[in-house]
Amino acid sequence: MQKYKMKLKHKHKQGHETMEPKLWSQLPEDLLYRILSLLPIQSLISLRPTCKLFHSLLFNPSFLSLLSPSPSPPSLLLSHPQFSPHHLPLFSPSSDIWRSLSIPPSHPHLLSSSSGILLFSSSFSLLLLNPLTLSSRFLSCPCPPSLYSTLVLTSNGYTIILPSPNPNLLFLYNSQSMSWSSLRSPALPHSPQKPAFFDGCLYFTTHEPFSIARLCLSSRDWLPSPIDLPGDLAFARIVSSDGKGLFLVGGVGQDGISRSLKVWEMVQGGWEEVGRLPDMMMRKFVSVCYHNYSHVYCLCHEGIICVCCTTWPEVLFFKVVRGTWHWLPRCPSLQEKWSCGFRWFSFVPDLFAMV
Repeated sequence: MQKYKMKLKHKHKQGHETMEPKLWSQLPEDLLYRILSLLPIQSLISLRPTCKLFHSLLFNPSFLSLLSPSPSPPSLLLSHPQFSPHHLPLFSPSSDIWRSLSIPPSHPHLLSSSSGILLFSSSFSLLLLNPLTLSSRFLSCPCPPSLYSTLVLTSNGYTIILPSPNPNLLFLYNSQSMSWSSLRSPALPHSPQKPAFFDGCLYFTTHEPFSIARLCLSSRDWLPSPIDLPGDLAFARIVSSDGKGLFLVGGVGQDGISRSLKVWEMVQGGWEEVGRLPDMMMRKFVSVCYHNYSHVYCLCHEGIICVCCTTWPEVLFFKVVRGTWHWLPRCPSLQEKWSCGFRWFSFVPDLFAMV
């Protein structure tokens, strides 16, 4: 190490700002990793094609241990049929800033997201992608991919839920066994709403009269609903807060018409109301969906419950901790004439998310 210091000091006296290129190859591996770990993650990604070392860095456990698992802030990802297939807009609720996420070409149909992995459709196959490391995997499908396909990350890998043309049949992919299996299921609605993953189970809401269908992923058994839903629901959506809590979002009213919008949390075997949409905002929500709730879906993102509609570009935010509501501003890259096909996803960048 003293030899490196002397050479660097000598160069500095001569007025040079850079180290001799040959010294890089002589540095101890752990020192080189520490230096490179100070670079922005996007710089590391752009350097991957230059040499074998940079190409393998983001797969090296020793190097990855020096990096933050989430070098970019968690964001909401917006997908629309008319967006460029190379870029998708991201919104960071913590900073109120819109950004852009670059994705590989030829895979424009985003189906689902879980933590730092995105799931795309490609003809009769699926593409799993970690946009940070650019690691990816293609999977053949037992049936054509559907917009309602869902990716769920678990403690043991991930599961993909693929609806089949038969309403009473699901296909499940297990990353541990790297295989598909079929499963009989109750008739579940085909809607943009994704199932909620909580306590090892997937939670679905059924057709009217609304109830909860619960699938245990380890045993592949359908279990009885742990709790009845509140009465007078015009629609019901189940979401999970990072697997730590289960929430119900529902329109309350008569004859299929919502008069109010409420949020409940499952607490000790019952539903505890934690939020109600103010009347002025409720009127806007009703004007957006026109009481056609098949277009309404919900997701949870970093403690925020998002109420979305495929026919409306804005998103209704409910911050669980504060109990406050507000509308997310319209994405600046959206054209005024675009009126449907808006699909939102929670994206939490993760260098260690493996496909």
